Amino acid sequence: MTVTIISILVGAVVINIEFRNVGKTIRDTALRTGLLMDLAADQAVYSRKQFGIRFHPESYEFYILTETDEGDSRWEIFEDDQLRFKNTQVVTEFEVDISGLPIILEELAEEIKDATEEDPLKPHIIFLSNGEIMPDFRIRISDVDGEYRYEVATGDVHPVVVEQLSGS
Repeated sequence: MTVTIISILVGAVVINIEFRNVGKTIRDTALRTGLLMDLAADQAVYSRKQFGIRFHPESYEFYILTETDEGDSRWEIFEDDQLRFKNTQVVTEFEVDISGLPIILEELAEEIKDATEEDPLKPHIIFLSNGEIMPDFRIRISDVDGEYRYEVATGDVHPVVVEQLSGS
């Protein structure tokens, strides 16, 4: 009888620890996303180049505007150890609104397949070399069940603000 009670209590603690880890992971992902966006904005100013970020249902990648040999500009995925999405063991979902309009997010592999020379992949949000971030955005980050939810958005005082959404 005692072993059964202890087993039930240990099971409840393990389940409770797992939920806290999901919440912490989602919070950390939201904070990291906000900080990386701040870093991209700073890097754009210091390098005098334009950076961007494009979201997918469960990830994102950063872009840089480069010049081609023909003198044209095009967006390319920015390969960098710091400016990249950190995959976790918790499935993270992203929802993005740009200037108040929801964006339909697709997986990167699908977007690459559908991209053309006339319609290449471009970032959803751009970090300009003059320090501006455009357009206005709201990125909701949550776990699969929607129990833990955060928002990374355009701020009034700070360029990027991270807040926990109510009900989380």
